[in-house]
Amino acid sequence: MKNSEKKVTIKDVAQLAGVSKGTVDRVIHNRGEVSAESLKRVLDVIDRIGYKPNVYASLLASRKHYRIVCLIPDFESGEFWEIAYKGILKAYEECQDFNVTVDVVRYDQFRVDSFQQACRNTIQEAPDAVLIVPMFSDSAAQFVNELHARQIPFVFIESKLPDTPYLAYFGMPVFESGYLSARLLLKHQCAKEVACFRFHRSGDALSNTASIRQQGFTAYLEQHGEACKLWVDYLYPSVCDENTKILDRFFEKHPDVRHIVVFNSRSYIVAEYLRMRGMGDRVLLGFDPLERNVAAMKAGYIEYIIAQKCETQAYRGVKALCNYFVFKTSPSLKDNYMSMEVLTAENVNYYTDLAIE
Repeated sequence: MKNSEKKVTIKDVAQLAGVSKGTVDRVIHNRGEVSAESLKRVLDVIDRIGYKPNVYASLLASRKHYRIVCLIPDFESGEFWEIAYKGILKAYEECQDFNVTVDVVRYDQFRVDSFQQACRNTIQEAPDAVLIVPMFSDSAAQFVNELHARQIPFVFIESKLPDTPYLAYFGMPVFESGYLSARLLLKHQCAKEVACFRFHRSGDALSNTASIRQQGFTAYLEQHGEACKLWVDYLYPSVCDENTKILDRFFEKHPDVRHIVVFNSRSYIVAEYLRMRGMGDRVLLGFDPLERNVAAMKAGYIEYIIAQKCETQAYRGVKALCNYFVFKTSPSLKDNYMSMEVLTAENVNYYTDLAIE
């Protein structure tokens, strides 16, 4: 190694500044009293030679440990939230060397009481930071306000609660994604009616993400003067006989509906019904390229899929919290929007999610 490439150490800074290594250490880590003169000399040397402390060694020596809890919906193999879980695991692999532990707490996304219990359990565990999917907006707002009162930083993924003190958000612009779905369905096709299928959740609770997307969809209709009626009906989250009955009743009542939107990752439920009933003339738009959605698209029963890079959202959310503790840095942007990818049967095979930056 050439002398010019020699790594600068605390000892070098101390010698150049004419102080002890202990003084340099106190300046770097803001520990203990340092005279104004010594402080100036150390900072001048650091600025002149570009010294950067060894973050790894410093952190490991401090023995400080941080715990991040990720509060996400439960999932089965092949479902949407399994993708986010992979992003969390990827981030954890990179953070654990910094004495950072990442735990995952799951809740039933169709039961508000399950979400509330998961929030209570998380508070009791007293984590250092939380990554959260705010599926139920009212309960999520109460939870994050409690986190804020306890000075626990939190990050949103997938959707956000704008009037809360979150550290950062990683996800697509949700309102705009609903607006985009209306544009794709209706800009070049005249439609007097559109079917929107959402999913039952316990009580009167609604999905925060789906509700915001529906607002975006409706905004497009209002802004473009579309004389189009949006019919909303509710299905159950699992493919079952009850869904078939609901869909049969809907299309008997609305036989002229040719355009359909599903604001979450379960558009395959409607697509598989259309295939079973021989209704391939409908134009269906859904979200997220799950295996079953992609299969339905290739079979001709889903026209568009809007993808939102869920794995990347989760990865960047965990990494932001890790960096907040380890490097004492906050995200440069509070709202970090992921791109909205419009997928069709022609390009779906080439879509990739995780993009490490």
